[in-house]
Amino acid sequence: MKKMSLPLRWLLLIFAFTAIAACQRGPEAARKDYAEALKAEGYAAAPVITAVAQGGPGTLVITGQAQPDGRVRVLYGQQRAIGVTADASGRFTAELPAGPEGSVYDLSTEDNGRLIHAEGRLFVPPGQPAKAVLLRPGTSSLPVAPQGLGIAIVDYDSAGALGITGRVGPKAALDVLVDGEIRAQPTARADGVFTAMTQIAPPGVEARTVSLSADAASTSWKRDVAVTKPGAGDRVTPIPEGWRIDWTLPGGGTQTTLVF
Repeated sequence: MKKMSLPLRWLLLIFAFTAIAACQRGPEAARKDYAEALKAEGYAAAPVITAVAQGGPGTLVITGQAQPDGRVRVLYGQQRAIGVTADASGRFTAELPAGPEGSVYDLSTEDNGRLIHAEGRLFVPPGQPAKAVLLRPGTSSLPVAPQGLGIAIVDYDSAGALGITGRVGPKAALDVLVDGEIRAQPTARADGVFTAMTQIAPPGVEARTVSLSADAASTSWKRDVAVTKPGAGDRVTPIPEGWRIDWTLPGGGTQTTLVF
């Protein structure tokens, strides 16, 4: 992979720290902050993933938006890469190999010799492209496309920062509880997706169960998750009802994302 310039490294670190506050206002605010930070530094728009679908046997097809006529690079596996060119409207499509245990992809584009990375890394569960997730550093990850109701994604790091993502009714106000205590009161966006950030005790080597709940009106969605210290490097591990992804952050360290 081409080494990122120092300004972009700092830009990614700034986003990782400021996105937590933006996420409290909702996913769209975090995306806006990211785009504005790129623009302020004089960078072109980062590639955005809009859809993931099953291709032929062992392949996935991703669709997205980038700079018109821009070159988009997708990195996967052991430093293997595929390049595609966006059309005049900026739309691009790439057919990618799918790993048997799930796949993690890094998307970037080039602007005057500088690599502009997507807002996060793309994770696609094995055989379930509809559950594709954008892994975002320092904040809650997001589904590429909204799925069923309930808590769908949980993020945490070694310091105990905890992100919760799910889907309820459109623009619903809700309480997010951790071990029975209200920790956040976000409002879902128009498609029902919500995010919440809070803090738990730093995870240890031994697994600890954390009980989560999203309560909207008279309905409550619950999920118990096992939290352990994030592993090193990039690794996908099957867990009951889903997958655990330990992944390396741009500025160092590891974040864990649980996808259900």
